[in-house]
Amino acid sequence: MIAMRTYSWLLTLAVATLLTACGGDPPAQDTLNVDSAQDSAMKAERMKKTKNIFYNIPSPMETAALLKKTGAAYNGKILNDVKNVDTYTSASQQALNLGVYGADLSYASVFNHTQESMFYTSCSRKLADRLSVTSAFNDSTLELMQSKMNDRDALLDIISETYWSVDAYLKDNDRDNISALMIAGGWVEGLYIATQISTTNDSPELRQRIAEQKLSLNDLISLIDSYSVEDPRLEGVKVDLADLQKLFADVSSTTGGATATEENGVTVVGSTGTAASLSDDQLAAIREKTSSIRNSYIN
Repeated sequence: MIAMRTYSWLLTLAVATLLTACGGDPPAQDTLNVDSAQDSAMKAERMKKTKNIFYNIPSPMETAALLKKTGAAYNGKILNDVKNVDTYTSASQQALNLGVYGADLSYASVFNHTQESMFYTSCSRKLADRLSVTSAFNDSTLELMQSKMNDRDALLDIISETYWSVDAYLKDNDRDNISALMIAGGWVEGLYIATQISTTNDSPELRQRIAEQKLSLNDLISLIDSYSVEDPRLEGVKVDLADLQKLFADVSSTTGGATATEENGVTVVGSTGTAASLSDDQLAAIREKTSSIRNSYIN
């Protein structure tokens, strides 16, 4: 259960595709070429790296729990504008921003901003439709989710299984690089939210979670590098992540085992041993670069 909650922003992508839908026909979009000649060993290695990323990503739920401890208020201004959704016409843009909107949806939901959550749910569903991800779901799953809306643990179990069914669907159809772009978009947005909030509500706990992303970033870069797809956006993501990796190079990472604490019903995963450290200059540089990358994805 703890591990599942740690990557709650990705699981929220599954919720988004199961809830409120936007109307209208999708605009014409570019296709994302894929390499259909992947061997099973490579796919297994990618799955391993993907799971490593899930376990290490700071979800908006984790960030929100830390912010509540410092008394921080919800700031919807830092999230991606819902009006941008119709500007994403290529498959690669849609995949990246499905990750972005999924992260934003989690953040809004944790702070109980129902109206904003509905907007981000609608945007996520629209992008999922255009990527044909919704074909991985069925009516029985939706009915089960609706019946468990007041049971957080049961709902997270359902969402987890649903996300993995989406992941399996993409891989079975040689579209697992779409999944990788979703992960990259959500990871960048999660880091963006955390670093933006640190400007007004800095804390040792928040800095530690940001510093620990050095580890998941390495896994994410390795995952993205494993694709030989000829797509400008994917190549651009590789460059972006490499730039961030340089900034994280001198950041000390946490050593020791994992610990978990409960904050208002949300499990926050941390580490024991030597705490990760992040200087003012390092935080500022990471914040600036992350903002630049993220804005290039949403604009």
